[in-house]
Formats: sequence, C-alpha cells, structure tokens
Amino acid sequence: LPLRVSFALARETGLVGLELVLGPEAMVRGPEYIRTLTQQYDMPVTSVHPPIVPYPGMGNTRWVLPRLVQFAERVGAPLVVLHTPKAVSEESRNWRGFVEAIEQFSGGSEQGVRVSLENAGYYRPSDERYLLHDARRLRAFADRYDLCLTLDTAHAGTSNRTLLETYDILIERVTNIHVSDLVESTVIPRLQFLDTVFRHHQMPGQGHLALSQLVRQLRKRDYHGTCTLEMSPVAVR
Repeated sequence: LPLRVSFALARETGLVGLELVLGPEAMVRGPEYIRTLTQQYDMPVTSVHPPIVPYPGMGNTRWVLPRLVQFAERVGAPLVVLHTPKAVSEESRNWRGFVEAIEQFSGGSEQGVRVSLENAGYYRPSDERYLLHDARRLRAFADRYDLCLTLDTAHAGTSNRTLLETYDILIERVTNIHVSDLVESTVIPRLQFLDTVFRHHQMPGQGHLALSQLVRQLRKRDYHGTCTLEMSPVAVR
C-alpha cells in the first residue's frame, strides 16, 4: 500500500504511531515526505526498521546502520530496529563489520537515536549456531554496548525457551515489542519465507503464544516502551 494509505489506516484504526520499514517508497520519497505524513495524520514514527526485502548492501551493517540512524533522526523517530547477523564466529567478516557499526552508536547517536537489536527467529536447527540467536548471549551483548532490545514474540516462540522465559532474560533492556502470534501447520512446507508469512506474525489470539500472560507481566512492571503490531499480510487479510 502507498505510505499515505498506511498512515490513514493507522489513524482510522486508533493506533498512536507507526514503525516505518524502509521500503522502496520511503527510500525514494525520503524523510521529509515522511515528516509531512506524520504531521498530516498526527501519527509519529516511533521506530525505523530495515527493509523486509533486502536491497543490495542492506546486509552490510556498516553501510546500512548509519543510514537507518540518519533516517530516524530526520523523521523524529527515537529508535532504530536492527537484526542480528548470521555469524557463527567472532572472526567472521560479517561479525566484525556488525560490531564496528554497533560501536559507532553504542549508547545512541548524537541526536539521541538508540539502536534496538531484535531477537532472531529459529527456522531450522542449524540456526542455533549463530552467536546472537540465543537470548542470554543477546542480552549480554546489549549490556556490553548499552543497546536497547526489541522483543519479537513470534521469534521468541520458535526458540528452545518459552516466550515468558525469553521475556525474563531480555526485559530490562526492551524498549519495543513486536507483538504477533505463532501458529503451527502441517500443510505449509518449512521454508523461511513461508514460515514468516503463514506461521509467524499471525493475529494475536490465533496461535499458541502466552500473549495474555506477557501483557500481565508488562503491566506489573509498568512497561512504558512501544508495542508494535507486526502482522503478516496474510494475518490481516
């Protein structure tokens, strides 16, 4: 959908903000156009997310992270969501590039934009080998570099821990929660893209995740971060 339609739908639905994915229209029209939409629809951008479909260069964190932060600064968003690398060794090139980029924005940019690492989903058993897929290692890395965390509930549901166990490990640094449910299916082939669209990121209440318990825990902790409905296009029909 065109960005203007998305802003209008968000306003009509009663949402209070949007997480902006840097899709083609956002990249072409630029941050000034986004600022215009935020003002016209009274709909701030609460966070900026990398492209869902990766463009050339988007896998290079040293290249993409400064651009995400700059875009966030110019649209007035306080947070940049960043995926962790599929690195199996601290000696690998993508790990070194990732750490170098993170060090540049440890504790936030000059204008106060914070980097928030998102917990990754497990799509196959071999994903366990990646350094930051494990919640405890992700939390330790965030502590080391003073980073925020984005808790993706569907991703957490695919790990070897329950959603609430992952929540307990990460919560002190969580400033954004990607809320969606996780369903099981024996019909859809186990491919990452199909998993993302048909199993992950489904409408809350349609799957098996303990989302009600999660909300109760957030209320007990007086959580003041963002809750982002990250839905598959299939889930919203």
